[in-house]
Amino acid sequence: MRLGALLYTLGYGGAMLALCMVIPLVVSILGGHWGHARNFTVGLTLTTFVSGAMVISGLPTRRTPARNIELLLIMLLFWFVLPLLASIPLTGAVQVRSFFAGYFEAASGLTTSGGGVIAYPQLEDAPILVWRALLGWLGGLWTLVFAVGVLAPFAVGGLSLVGSPLLQHNEDDSLSVRLGRPLRIIFPYYISLTGLGIIGIAAGGDGFFAAFCLALSGISGTGTSIVSGSISDQFSLLSQFSLTVLCVLSALSLPALVAMTHIQSAQFIREAEFRVFISIVAVFAVVSALTQESQGYLGIIFQAISLATTAGFNFLPGDSLSDWPVLWVMLPVAVGGMGLSMAGGVKINRAILVGRELASELRRLAYPSSVSVTRMRGRTVDMADFSATWSYMAIFILSLSVAIIALGAFGLDMESVWAVTFGALTNSLAIVPHLGLESSLATMSSATQFFIIILMIAGRIELLVLLVIFSARFRRLLR
Repeated sequence: MRLGALLYTLGYGGAMLALCMVIPLVVSILGGHWGHARNFTVGLTLTTFVSGAMVISGLPTRRTPARNIELLLIMLLFWFVLPLLASIPLTGAVQVRSFFAGYFEAASGLTTSGGGVIAYPQLEDAPILVWRALLGWLGGLWTLVFAVGVLAPFAVGGLSLVGSPLLQHNEDDSLSVRLGRPLRIIFPYYISLTGLGIIGIAAGGDGFFAAFCLALSGISGTGTSIVSGSISDQFSLLSQFSLTVLCVLSALSLPALVAMTHIQSAQFIREAEFRVFISIVAVFAVVSALTQESQGYLGIIFQAISLATTAGFNFLPGDSLSDWPVLWVMLPVAVGGMGLSMAGGVKINRAILVGRELASELRRLAYPSSVSVTRMRGRTVDMADFSATWSYMAIFILSLSVAIIALGAFGLDMESVWAVTFGALTNSLAIVPHLGLESSLATMSSATQFFIIILMIAGRIELLVLLVIFSARFRRLLR
């Protein structure tokens, strides 16, 4: 393992963070928020200095071929180290009372989980709200890059993107090249969709500031807003619709969409993952409309999309979402969006593979000599994919069980334990404050918050560390 190659790539991640800090710094100066301007200046200066030092220290090894262990470690360093730099400007927020609270807020944003210590965004100044939105947006971009550069080549838990131009790399490529190439391909699509989202929400008449923050949060699936409470109580119907469309885009496999622009875009709609995603939203919305008190059919549809995409916005009027059973709310969240998307959860393609494998085993009981072939995204799924999927599912259930026991030991009530555990592992903590739970993320102890950070990062990197530990296939990859 070469530390220089890791520092070189991490330095470029810090540079991206520093560039994003310029936007809230300008907002602070234009709005006369001189305290925030000072904090963002300090954060920008320190982030630039540290990132520059890391890039310079890694120059001698920047072109050495990337090793598998380095691909794994760079993901962990991005999610653990860079929130330290991102938290510096957050110390000026009204509801951030310590540096660690700022770290928790920053880690929640960069992992696109959305939960944090800022429970009432309307009490914060514009620069803080812009920075929260930018952290989620940047975290969504990093999620896509790592999905293509690390998770897909390793076929983590059955995820793959075989045949995609995004995976055309040489074994001798350096770490920065392995991640830089998908970044250059994905970024134009990502920023274009963000711009269209801003236009769509602004067309609803809620102002550019709200459109900017909501669009960045929606396209990344972060779920943070500029106000607490329900989206339906604060924003127009057109803005809600535009935000919902962005949530759907965050749960689609953007790398697969990019790949199919080179082939046939209409093929995406015929994919099993897309059809299953639509079916989950439809079934959840219908059952919710039939079993819950009347809250408006359109709001229930928007809420179903918000949960299925793990964005976690509250589209129901008032606090009516708190009347829904926690486990029912978390059901679509646990499944999540499509593979290689910004959404969290188990992912739909894994659920499809598990379902098809179970169906195949049942057919073999009746017809032992039969041969069945499973296909996903135009290719035949082999036994390695099935094994990786089953390994992931087993480790996900194990992690969920351990986390529930651990959070219970921290003193949380059982309802909060279920919600926070599912929310952290599926990167959908933004929904937790809307469930009317006894425990609040802002009032939890630092030890509890740190454990939740570990869960958020574990969910964001698709439990890769545990897969490496328990899977012989991954141990071979790391050699």
